[in-house]
Amino acid sequence: MTVKKEINDLISFLEQSPTAAHCIQAAAAMLSKAGFSELSMGDKWTLKPGDRRFVIDSESTLAAFVAGNRPAAEAGFRTVGTHTDAPCFRLKPEPFAYTEGLATLGVEIYGGPTVATWIDRDLGLAGRVTFMGENGLETRLYRIDKPVLRFPSPAIHLNRTANKEGFKVNAEEQLLLVFGDEENSWNDLKEMVAKAAGVEAEELIDFSGEVFPVQKPALSGINDNYLNSARLDNQASTHCATEAIIRAETADSTAVAILFDNEEIGSRTVNGAASPFMERILERLSGGREEYFRACSVSMNVSADCVHAVHPGWSSKHSKLSKPGLNKGPAIKMSAGGSYASSARTSAYFIQCARLADSPVQKFVARADSRSGSTLGPIAATGTGIPTVDVGNPMLSMHSAREMAGTADHINMINCMRVHFEGLVQLA
Repeated sequence: MTVKKEINDLISFLEQSPTAAHCIQAAAAMLSKAGFSELSMGDKWTLKPGDRRFVIDSESTLAAFVAGNRPAAEAGFRTVGTHTDAPCFRLKPEPFAYTEGLATLGVEIYGGPTVATWIDRDLGLAGRVTFMGENGLETRLYRIDKPVLRFPSPAIHLNRTANKEGFKVNAEEQLLLVFGDEENSWNDLKEMVAKAAGVEAEELIDFSGEVFPVQKPALSGINDNYLNSARLDNQASTHCATEAIIRAETADSTAVAILFDNEEIGSRTVNGAASPFMERILERLSGGREEYFRACSVSMNVSADCVHAVHPGWSSKHSKLSKPGLNKGPAIKMSAGGSYASSARTSAYFIQCARLADSPVQKFVARADSRSGSTLGPIAATGTGIPTVDVGNPMLSMHSAREMAGTADHINMINCMRVHFEGLVQLA
């Protein structure tokens, strides 16, 4: 089976993105290649209809936009919000310990990973280094693709209840990365980090480290109709938004794709959806505070984050009335409790986008006797007042070290977002 270009591009995108900051770099490279030019938050912005620009803030948040043919105060915005981070493990500030003859690193848990899926995997390390450059403190990204790290499991003979009761681990005492057998292994690792960043080890002032699986994404299924990879939640949606705004023709409304960080830990950071980043971008694109308020009143926002597909072995975890499947189209997420921002009006809007994109569409709601998850949609909606629909492509193994999604859904989501960005569904 011939693999569609969009899927090969997604695979490349995921391979470039071991962390949220690397993901922003990958998105920026896509935009630059497509003719978008970069602005700075410190620049004075002067835009004309059809201008294609993007701006990066704090290294892990990005906004890309296509200026509309009409003023935003008249034609509004068509925005898409996604997030670039994924559940993982981050090195503690002073992580090294030499324990039982092995060099180990302690970690903090970021977000809600399925911990057992990370055990006994080949793991690399990526993050940021800070050093004193010619003009002051500088930050640079690094990545080590070599499997230098591993969370080793105890043998089944030492943990005989693992298969019956599940693999249980104390994160502080037992979740230790093994990476060497010498007491100076920590210095060797720091040398490796410095080399990967292109600086001398003695220049390092500090660095952060995020663990990632080095196994590459792979197609699966007899017809290559599934993609298995780390970080599909939610870098796949981020790729959709970036590709869709690149493809979008200039419309009367202004198209804006915003790639946030830190959704997995609540979004309440300088890089998250609860920050003033989205509001500031839209106000600057509007030309003033009054114009911004007018623009928001005629705008529509799509919040894109992955959704749980029904699992054949755990179908009882889904409502009998709502079972999104792989390769059956993007799903609209609904919640009477406000966990999602979708309403009857915004849901209908996305259904119309899907119709124009020739895409199937599904709906998702949690069981009435279980708590629904949430995402950045309600945060963005309450921060701007823009009507919002929460959508996502269904996936299995969400928050695993290796997730599984449908390839057809990815292409359909790109097409739905393009219709949205082009303002093809009119708002009354």
